[in-house]
Amino acid sequence: MMPAPVPAAVYARPEFDTTPSWPLNSHLELGALDSAVPCARMHAKQVVIEWGLAALADNVELLVSELMTNAIRGSDGLMSPAVRLWLVSDHDCVMIHVWDASNEMPVRREADLDSERGRGLLLVETLSRDWGTYRTTDGKVVWVTV
Repeated sequence: MMPAPVPAAVYARPEFDTTPSWPLNSHLELGALDSAVPCARMHAKQVVIEWGLAALADNVELLVSELMTNAIRGSDGLMSPAVRLWLVSDHDCVMIHVWDASNEMPVRREADLDSERGRGLLLVETLSRDWGTYRTTDGKVVWVTV
């Protein structure tokens, strides 16, 4: 099931549906637990390879890892936390959508050289063609195009 369209957007939101121009899709819903990150990462990599896009698999795997980690951190303290991953492809690129129930939008931070955190969105910007976020009625989605 795809996320419902939401008119309010923080960044430009790409159209996202299952029309024939995006024939390949996959969905995974997991509990917002640390163990969800490797599950989502492996799922994404294997799906992208199955779709014949092995050249994108490593970047997709890394980006899914970053987005899922952020979604899990954002879900901390919420009732019944869950995270969702959607992958769609038109055989040329892959769009990653990660949903969590938090209303807090991601903010890029400048990380200190010694900091273990704070570089996720810089990595997303570096490895993706485009990315953004939008609110849903029950949280938010961060999307990336690879």
